[in-house]
Amino acid sequence: MNDRFETKKKARSKPRPGLFVRGMRTVFNAALILGASAAIGIVGLYLFVVEQYGEGLARPRPELVQDSYVYDARGERIGAFRAEESRETVGPEGLGDHLPAAVVAVEDRRFYEHFGVDFEGLGRAAWTDLRAWEVQEGGSTISEQLMKNLFVAEDERLDVSFGRRFVRSSLAFSYERRHTKEEILTAYLNTVYFGDGAYGAERAAERYFGKDADEATLSEAAALVGFLHAPSTYTTWEGEPLVEEATARRDRVLGLMLEQGMISASEHREAVATKLEFAPDPPPDDPAYAPFLEKVREEVEERVGAEAVRLGGLRIHTTLDPGLQRAAVEEAEEALPGAEDPAAAVVTVEPQSGAIRALAGREGDFNLALHARRQPGSSFKPFVLAAALKEGVSPESTYVSQDLNFSFQDEYYAIENYDSVERGEISIREAMAESDNTVFVQLAAEVGLERVARTARDLGITTPVEAYPSTAIGGLGEGVSPLDMASAYSTFAGGGIHREPYSVGLVERVDFGESDTSYEHRIGGRRVLTTDQAALATDVLRGVVEGGTASMYHDLDEEIGRPSAGKTGTTDDFVDAWYVGYTPRLCTSVWVGYPEGRRSMVGVHGLEEPNGERLPMDIWSSYMARATEGDLSLSFPEADASGLEISSSGG
Repeated sequence: MNDRFETKKKARSKPRPGLFVRGMRTVFNAALILGASAAIGIVGLYLFVVEQYGEGLARPRPELVQDSYVYDARGERIGAFRAEESRETVGPEGLGDHLPAAVVAVEDRRFYEHFGVDFEGLGRAAWTDLRAWEVQEGGSTISEQLMKNLFVAEDERLDVSFGRRFVRSSLAFSYERRHTKEEILTAYLNTVYFGDGAYGAERAAERYFGKDADEATLSEAAALVGFLHAPSTYTTWEGEPLVEEATARRDRVLGLMLEQGMISASEHREAVATKLEFAPDPPPDDPAYAPFLEKVREEVEERVGAEAVRLGGLRIHTTLDPGLQRAAVEEAEEALPGAEDPAAAVVTVEPQSGAIRALAGREGDFNLALHARRQPGSSFKPFVLAAALKEGVSPESTYVSQDLNFSFQDEYYAIENYDSVERGEISIREAMAESDNTVFVQLAAEVGLERVARTARDLGITTPVEAYPSTAIGGLGEGVSPLDMASAYSTFAGGGIHREPYSVGLVERVDFGESDTSYEHRIGGRRVLTTDQAALATDVLRGVVEGGTASMYHDLDEEIGRPSAGKTGTTDDFVDAWYVGYTPRLCTSVWVGYPEGRRSMVGVHGLEEPNGERLPMDIWSSYMARATEGDLSLSFPEADASGLEISSSGG
């Protein structure tokens, strides 16, 4: 009985664990809780990081700034708009075989085995960090380096920490889940800096070897990848490659490729034996194209937006005729060679399309052809004629050429002709040939000053034109640009249809080798004058060339070998001088003056009267002779004045 009781009592009691066991259990539970909490925290932080950068991670390709290229009408490159990081992206096919292999051999030999984070390499780097008791760079995969280049500001990329490494690794792991290895390697080689201002493999191959990336030989590809180690180590301060240092680094890269079985022993021997020959610096941009390129940039920003221009990658096809552009620059320099000479601007527009074929004239950073606003003088008178023709006034109508004194809107006006000449009763046609001020002020007043201002705007003048008597003879508040004048006269040559001048025909964006159209110009127009009215205006302006002011020092028909029409213009004190004229195919405006403002040109080249008949016509004649060489000798349309009223002012 007692034995059974004792046995039962012993069965009920359990020995209590010792203090050590209880301590270990507590530690284990705490470690388990801490581990679970850490895991939850890490997962949460990972998800937070991925959420923060989700948009960038999801893009099929990274958004990289690139250079944009500008081409003339023949498809030849004439300039570039350089981005903050000079780069041209290419797709996998644009990298060739050697560059991807070389960069994997040097930067991440386990690239095709890991998932964005190389835990073996990370472990080695962590052990190094623990021994150094600080975070050091190392253990980064190509994917992690790509994340650093894409999502970390350039001035912060050398600032490493455990937190930054975690963020980079998280991004790399997530990025690998969304992109193939080929896409990652392509993005990396388009992103990294190769030194001397070259970002991406395509720009680097062009800069160092003068060829596309896919044309780089094994030796050249190894040299390029070698630069990634420390770009500034292998070039001088001027950006010239240090051949000996670059060759040694190339050989190290080739050795790694051989060691990893990427190239054969014979390929290695041949590449090591090859002497590195670097390309010379490319020639600087031709300054002759600078004024036109400024117009192109403004137009592209207007058509596709400033942000698209900033991102770049654009292929901009323009209307420029390079032969005409060079001729414009050369003839202006020939006519005005001295340092103290005034400047000139030359603009040529094709009337049938509005295409700008040449735009020259620059003083320092100021674009004279595009942004100068100067008084047009008598070259404004054809716009008064156009307004009169629209109102049914015949060019044979007569007015009395005499000094005018009158008040208008409480202001006193005294209008006289050059040298105070009074011609008596003359026709509008004769007044245009002689550039008679008093007749055109009377004509403008009779037609209506508002109509004159509106007609000038319709023809192509974009600056404000006020309805004042002085406007009739070119006395404007703001002035006009050489481009505006070429545009407006083109309406006469274009049969009365105004076509907005344009420099950009097509804009494409090329990104990682893929192209799409961003903008394409459509030729259109707005009828301002009837065909007969335009032909009559041209007929009157032909009189200026054949027997008027334009014939005083030039025989343009003989000099350029074909008929033309146009008008001279000179402002008070010979501050501005113009000639604007056209053939059936091309319209060109030429302005001559000092860029700094109201400075007289008297005495330039010994001329006491440097008016529109002299320097501007000298340039126009020699330039248009070159510009129209080889053209068909076309005639202007016949003018039909039937139905127009011939009137007389009576004096």
